[in-house]
Amino acid sequence: MPKKYVKYVVNIGFLFAIFLTTFYLVFKDQELNAVLDSIHRAKNGYIILGIILSLLFVSSESVIIQYLMYTVKEKVSFLRCLKYSFVGFFFSAITPSASGGQPMQVISMSRDGINMAVSTVVLMIVTAAYKTVLIILCLIAAIFEWNYISIHASNIWFLILFGVIANVGFVLLLVIAVFKQSFVTKIVGKTILWLGKHRIIKNREKWLRKALKTLKKYDKSADYIKGNKKVLFHVFIITLLQRICLFSVTYIIYLAFGLRGASAFQIIALQTIIALAVDSLPLPGGMGASESSFLVIFLTIFGEEFVLPGMLLSRGITYYALLIISALVTAFGSLKQKRKKNLENGGKLYDRIL
Repeated sequence: MPKKYVKYVVNIGFLFAIFLTTFYLVFKDQELNAVLDSIHRAKNGYIILGIILSLLFVSSESVIIQYLMYTVKEKVSFLRCLKYSFVGFFFSAITPSASGGQPMQVISMSRDGINMAVSTVVLMIVTAAYKTVLIILCLIAAIFEWNYISIHASNIWFLILFGVIANVGFVLLLVIAVFKQSFVTKIVGKTILWLGKHRIIKNREKWLRKALKTLKKYDKSADYIKGNKKVLFHVFIITLLQRICLFSVTYIIYLAFGLRGASAFQIIALQTIIALAVDSLPLPGGMGASESSFLVIFLTIFGEEFVLPGMLLSRGITYYALLIISALVTAFGSLKQKRKKNLENGGKLYDRIL
């Protein structure tokens, strides 16, 4: 097996281990038949609406990627951008802290002929907007529903604090990387020199020339986007809608059980807090932490009878179902790229023979 795939196989194994542990802890004191019966009582129309919202969540990123690509004069079809979004979701879902998503998106784009410097800038802006919107939504939730959040989320305050620090720090680094290209150039240059000094790479001058050539393209793309503040505003608005689509699924599931009392804003606020708390944890897809936080925070809102079925449906729609879909899209995309490459190599061999 190629080395580049070994770490992903390990991550998938780790994912299954966490999955089995999580659901053992969740179900060990539960009557499975009672839980399944409660799930069957959920109205199918609401569940379908939840699935649609989850798919809109992924599709919204595709819209952003295509929009940013067009902004930097790269024409990419929406279907390709949709593929990149599912690739990003899949590898983010199976790697700790979602660390594998963007690198695999860059690789996928590179195979389609998109310059790595361009794709890196685009994806950095996507991530910065994604994290910034999460922080702003949490701030809005805290301002308008502080007492409500304090009552229901007090048991995970340490995770929330960690999430605030990690996400704010990450956004600041991304902003510096996009708006202070000299910082990136300095870091890349020093890294190459250090690798050359310790003989990890050979011909560091060649690596420096190659890096500087790539960084020029990176600088050009970053400058173009920075000069179009309207573009950044549009990305922010789409990302805001994207996040609301995902966080609304919990409220839809709440309605599916015929429950009333909590408002849409209150439930979305609590789901936003959970996202902030688990977003930067070194767990694939926040697995384990997300489920546990849901059961703690929504216990009195869903009630003992529906909190576990509610968690299963909410997480099933927003994470597990999307994980399966994204795995299929990623596999199909990979096979299609390999087939195209084989056809091109076959054509080149045919030309040589002639």
